[in-house]
Amino acid sequence: MPELQYCEICGDEKPAHLVDRTTVKAIDPLEADICESCQHVHNHRLDEDVCMKCGSEMDSAGFYLELEHPLGAEDLPANRSGTLCGECADWIGTDISYEAIDADEAALQELVRLLDKHHDAQTTDQPDSEEDD
Repeated sequence: MPELQYCEICGDEKPAHLVDRTTVKAIDPLEADICESCQHVHNHRLDEDVCMKCGSEMDSAGFYLELEHPLGAEDLPANRSGTLCGECADWIGTDISYEAIDADEAALQELVRLLDKHHDAQTTDQPDSEEDD
């Protein structure tokens, strides 16, 4: 059986010859035991005029983003920066807004109440489909 080594990013045990004590751009200058596939993913960067989410070329400056986050199985201190196109920035902003509602039980209940109110108002504003004789 081949010797295995733990990758501190993906958390999997891989054959030892596929794991190196190295760094990737996200955690540089910190080093960790990182498998080749995680090295590839976390060292990859798109050109500056390309949206880092969808890959489309941007005519305008886009929306610059700097993000610090825990990375991988060992919560390594990582950072990432890049540019998002308007559509991706809008989608991510909207997603964050709705996820924040889902994370707050009282806010979620209020949203459900407001949606029910909206639905009820639309239903009462609609004319009956059956005519009275």
